[in-house]
Amino acid sequence: MFENLRMPVVGYLFSRYWNYRKDDILYTGLSLTHGNALGCTLTPALYRCIRAVFSAKFTKSRLWDITRKYGATSFSMLGGVAVGIYNEPPKPNDADNPVRHVVSAGMPRAIWADFEKRFDVKILEWYSTLEGGGLARKPPGKGPIGSFGKPVRMFEMRVVDENENPCPPNVPGEIIARFRVGRTAVNYFDNPEASEKKTRGGWNHTGDIAHVDENGWFFFDHRVGGGLRRSGDFIQPDTVEKVIGGHPDVSEVSVFGIPAASGAPGESDLVAGVVLFRGKEPDPTSLFECARKGLEANSVPSYLLLLEEIPKTISEKPQERFLRQAFEDRPECVYALVDSIKT
Repeated sequence: MFENLRMPVVGYLFSRYWNYRKDDILYTGLSLTHGNALGCTLTPALYRCIRAVFSAKFTKSRLWDITRKYGATSFSMLGGVAVGIYNEPPKPNDADNPVRHVVSAGMPRAIWADFEKRFDVKILEWYSTLEGGGLARKPPGKGPIGSFGKPVRMFEMRVVDENENPCPPNVPGEIIARFRVGRTAVNYFDNPEASEKKTRGGWNHTGDIAHVDENGWFFFDHRVGGGLRRSGDFIQPDTVEKVIGGHPDVSEVSVFGIPAASGAPGESDLVAGVVLFRGKEPDPTSLFECARKGLEANSVPSYLLLLEEIPKTISEKPQERFLRQAFEDRPECVYALVDSIKT
């Protein structure tokens, strides 16, 4: 539950954190039921009198045409959205757009630099949670690529182990955060026990796994229980998605895990859910060959799942439970690496 006061506070503060100017024109195609569209577009537009453009639905194929039509100078996006935009076939006018910076939450490290260069934009990366789990940002050109930045002044943020002791540099742990002044509170409707557990010890326990480097820059790793581990290695899905997404037939790709056939606890076999461009015929051998050329052997998916579309939430995040269900229910759409090699 949120107090109405949060809206103007978010509008005023976030617009400054995002470096918005009065002459900017903001754009989003994300749902207003999600905190990203509210914090990055709607509230700054309302409370700072900045012009903004909204689409009823996100479209990766028409994104740059929309920014040109309305003169949009900034838009917001999530990591899954970035991959979809990047996987669109390159066009000669990709860099011919009015956008000066993109406010991103979850820009995949594997495509970050190439995305900025191809579209001639700067990435302003940030991290927060809807219930108020701290706030960090990395302004364009500062800090290492892949980091979501450092906490803003009003928040203290740490990465801790299972005993809530601070983790050493480059050791993953859970992100916890709190206000530097005042009480940190999360209020779940009619559930005081959950509210208390969420903010035990005065810290908001986000459920997100991250690490901090030697210079204090934060890097997001995965949600609690959401890591992909294969043969002892943690696999970065964005790297796999970049390589397979570079195939000329591929429109979208989302990598997910299924329980490893080996039965090893905590291990996953990798599946790449793939959507082809309209009119393209399935060619799993070519797709697997693309993956094998661009990836280390342990990162090559064991299976391809060819789909008409990637199931997503209203905030454009791939829904792994539906992807896994499709893998089980549609064996005719599944192609195995071993079969491709034999072919």
